[in-house]
Amino acid sequence: MRIKKLSGLFDFNSFIKVFELISFLNKSTRKKFIFIIAAMFINSIFEFITIGSMIPFITLVSNPDKILEIKFLKTFADFFSIQKTEELFLFISFLLLLIIFLSGVVKIFNIKLINDFGALLKIELGKKLYKKILYQNYDFHLKTNSSKLISSQIQQLDSAISVISQLMILSLSVLTSLGIVLSLIVIDSKIVFFIVLTSFSFYFFASVSTKKYNNLYGKIIFESRTTIIKIIQESLGFIRQIILDDSHKFFIDEYNKNNKQFSRASSLTQTVAQIPRYLMEVIVLSVLVISIIIMYLSGIDFYAYISVFGAFILGLQKLLPLFQRTFNCVYAIRQDKYSLYSVIELLKVNNDDYINSPSNVLEDILEVKEEISFENVSYSYKENKVLENINVEIKKGDIVGIVGKTGAGKSTFIDILLGLIKPTSGNIYLDKKEMNANLFRRFRFSVSSVPQDYFLLDRTIEENIIFGKSHKVIDQKLLKKVVEISMLDEFVNAQRSGLKTYVGEDGVRLSGGQKQRLAIARALYKKHSFLILDEATSSVDLETEKNILDNIVIHNPKITVIMIAHRLQTLEKCDYIYEIKNKRIFKYKNINEYRSKYQIN
Repeated sequence: MRIKKLSGLFDFNSFIKVFELISFLNKSTRKKFIFIIAAMFINSIFEFITIGSMIPFITLVSNPDKILEIKFLKTFADFFSIQKTEELFLFISFLLLLIIFLSGVVKIFNIKLINDFGALLKIELGKKLYKKILYQNYDFHLKTNSSKLISSQIQQLDSAISVISQLMILSLSVLTSLGIVLSLIVIDSKIVFFIVLTSFSFYFFASVSTKKYNNLYGKIIFESRTTIIKIIQESLGFIRQIILDDSHKFFIDEYNKNNKQFSRASSLTQTVAQIPRYLMEVIVLSVLVISIIIMYLSGIDFYAYISVFGAFILGLQKLLPLFQRTFNCVYAIRQDKYSLYSVIELLKVNNDDYINSPSNVLEDILEVKEEISFENVSYSYKENKVLENINVEIKKGDIVGIVGKTGAGKSTFIDILLGLIKPTSGNIYLDKKEMNANLFRRFRFSVSSVPQDYFLLDRTIEENIIFGKSHKVIDQKLLKKVVEISMLDEFVNAQRSGLKTYVGEDGVRLSGGQKQRLAIARALYKKHSFLILDEATSSVDLETEKNILDNIVIHNPKITVIMIAHRLQTLEKCDYIYEIKNKRIFKYKNINEYRSKYQIN
């Protein structure tokens, strides 16, 4: 029951999640976290000493004759044979200034530690999260919206790290408050108890009252930020179609709707977070004024309590911001908990069946020495069966054509061949060795692929061709060769900057045929023994296509090639053809046999 009540002030699940996120940090970083907690404890001790030292100072100023009634000062004066009050005053003043200075230095040091730790978290967790996302298997990326992953890496990670920073600031505030409270107990424990109880009750009530709005606005902020990224990503990706359809207003309205939700929720949550501060100030000032009025009407000598009032005013001046900061930290942690949960969920995604670290040294690149084969391979997506009982064999050096209607499963066949997705049943063998995640990764290092949805970097032609290879050591001879093989040399030579010509975002400055030829040059630069061309020449004319394919075969006589194409002329050099139809696969000796079956000219 007690825990349930306290959950109104603290969201214990969020605090548990914070420590779960910290568990993903390196051991040295976790040690720094512990060091920061220790530094916070030292800061609280200095606060205790600062407030405690104010008592003799105020006493000396208001009533010098009572200074020796303080045992510590009397013992000190006797030890150093200090007789005059002026000498003792100078000593106390100097000591107080030193304590205040050291206390300020410790505070600055604590804040720097917290901010530096936040930056370290951004670097370390940012790398871990990005690495975790990129090293997920292909199936994960097919099922996960990229806008969600972008939001997690950019916005949600910042919010999750902010939660850790808020927790540290919360700890600092609590420990500092504890030091101040302990120093004030020396003056009057009853009044201190009253102040602490009143403040705790007030902020407990404030926390319970705002929890509903905190959760509501926090969820709206979390969801609207993700949606805004999705809208921007989609609109920029389809800008050509938007211009053609004149559908700008649709995306602007969608953006504006979500941006309004985000902005209003942010504004309201900031307002709600600040209200308790001003209400508390009203209460405290009212209590002080009423106390003075009562003392005046009762004839109590106000000056007799001036040192007590001075110390408490100083204490309240320090405590109220700390109480408010504590509340703000709890409020912020609850608000950003959705981002915290999202980041932890991604970091916990299991990909043990996939080699998730580039530091894992490959034994060697796995190439096809004899053949790669499918045995009774089937694949289903959700409840839809795409391929069923596929049995094929591709020998080293073969040039294989793949045909089939759109949606027949040609790309799925290639994805299974490359180990990007797992078959529902059946196995793939390379040189009679059953493939697994590690073997597929080694095999992919021997494969160059030109997919339908290839991408180009907003960099130079040269940088796009050598993509994935070291920029420091460029094989200029090979670079020139692949440019010639892909029939890209005429275009390159016509450019003032040659290979240093920038292609624009996703090759926007190139034609469709030029982009395809660049993608082919990139694949050939890798010098791999296995080449996959998925509609790789569909945007070039027949003569250019024939010359490119002839060049590939002539310059790479031992290469194994798989070509997917709708234009049958593309497949004329194939040793045999596989047709994917009705979830099955059928083999033809050559393109002529395939043509004769369907009576295609």
